[in-house]
Amino acid sequence: MTPVPTLSGLRAGCYLRKSRMEEGLDTGEVLRRHRESLQECAQRHGLAVVDWYPEVVSGESLYARPQMLRLLADVEAGRFGAVLCMDLDRLSRGRMKDQGIILDAFRDSGTLIVTPEKVYDLSDEIDDELAEFKTFMSRREYKIINKRLRRGLRRSIQDGCYVANAPYGYRKAMAGRRPTLEVWEPEARFVRMMFALYAEGYGCTAIAGHVNALGARPRRSAAFSRNSVAKILQNPTYTGKIVWDQKTRIKKAGSAKPMTIRNPPEKWTVTDGLHPPIITREDFDRVQEIMSDRRRPVRRDGGMKSPLSGLVRCAGCGGTLQRIVSKGEPYLVCLRKGCCAGAKLELVERRLLEHLGDTLEHLRLTAPDRAPDLSPLREALAAIGRETAAVQGQKARLHELLELGEYNLATYRERMAAVQAKLDGLERREAGVRARLEGAQRAKSTAKAAGIRTALDAYRACDAAGRNALLRAVLEAVIYRKAKRSSPAAFELECIPRSG
Repeated sequence: MTPVPTLSGLRAGCYLRKSRMEEGLDTGEVLRRHRESLQECAQRHGLAVVDWYPEVVSGESLYARPQMLRLLADVEAGRFGAVLCMDLDRLSRGRMKDQGIILDAFRDSGTLIVTPEKVYDLSDEIDDELAEFKTFMSRREYKIINKRLRRGLRRSIQDGCYVANAPYGYRKAMAGRRPTLEVWEPEARFVRMMFALYAEGYGCTAIAGHVNALGARPRRSAAFSRNSVAKILQNPTYTGKIVWDQKTRIKKAGSAKPMTIRNPPEKWTVTDGLHPPIITREDFDRVQEIMSDRRRPVRRDGGMKSPLSGLVRCAGCGGTLQRIVSKGEPYLVCLRKGCCAGAKLELVERRLLEHLGDTLEHLRLTAPDRAPDLSPLREALAAIGRETAAVQGQKARLHELLELGEYNLATYRERMAAVQAKLDGLERREAGVRARLEGAQRAKSTAKAAGIRTALDAYRACDAAGRNALLRAVLEAVIYRKAKRSSPAAFELECIPRSG
């Protein structure tokens, strides 16, 4: 590559344009930051900026970008020795034909392209190939993003709604040839009602009950719940936006099924949609402020927060209790209205550990090195049972043969004595195996005690995920009962031990 040409004293123009990653951000603010960066770049290279070309419209075609057309006319007229931009893809990531027109204008006029990272001199063969390669990759990235957006939109617009974000209150519409949504007033009025009621101080459960009583029904379930109302209240789609990257799928080691985690709002990609808003931005922001101060389920971020996760079930509906945080303290609650009342997670965990301690004391056994394998004894019992059934069949046939006259009485008695001796032997064998099985089961109780002791000894030193694994090793499930308006500790736990 030839040395970077001396830039000091060259006249320059600056082209400003937002990137795809900055969609949804304020255009004026983005271009202001870019202007400051390019001014610093110009000062560093000693360039004299004589004109600015801020592109405030977004268009794939070159001829839909008036500032770019004005810049190309000035470049072809030889007005500048250099043009500054944030990156090559800001000049063009559209059609290959447009990219060729832009690069040819710079190449033929000898105008340099200056970015904060590099100076491109298209008269140099290596710089020229690098610029063509970067614009090619930029075009490819642009096509991939557009394809992903179209595919996501096709998935989203189904049965008149965005399935992924579930914006109840819209239905499918067509604006020209571009699919979008239009407000469906019979449902949109309930969306406005939810935002208004929440702003007035009502909770998500109360709002769900209210709109259900008025006849509102969501698209994919029989009735609105606390969670479905909360999702609506947090969905920017109702303000006329489209949101991407709300969730991430990750594959954890040792698990074939990927886990879906919810990304924090600062990682979302938010852009203006074609559909009209149902809720004003001011009303939406007011609800978000209120929600930030209220109780809400903890978002999944790939880590386990509760040692009782997936273990405690509601005695009323059978659903798994969920961990939520209220006033800085974690609670276990059933999300179904009218079921068991919630309790502090710390109290439930403490009661569960006390139960395991009482169980260990009741067993009063020392832990063996390993739990015995009972399968051979159970298989032996099954084999004895099959053999006994076969001998009993022989005994029945002896009766039939005697009645048919096939055997005389002496032969019958001889054969019957042999069959009875077999049965007596099988009975003795069965009694011996059963005695051994009972002893092995007592040893297995000892192994159970060892498992409980291991869980209790290691519990305090583990994180939430480790504690959860220890509890699941000795418990199949925990059934939780608590009456409404009862004292904080007035709940019952029924522990179901893990079998096998």
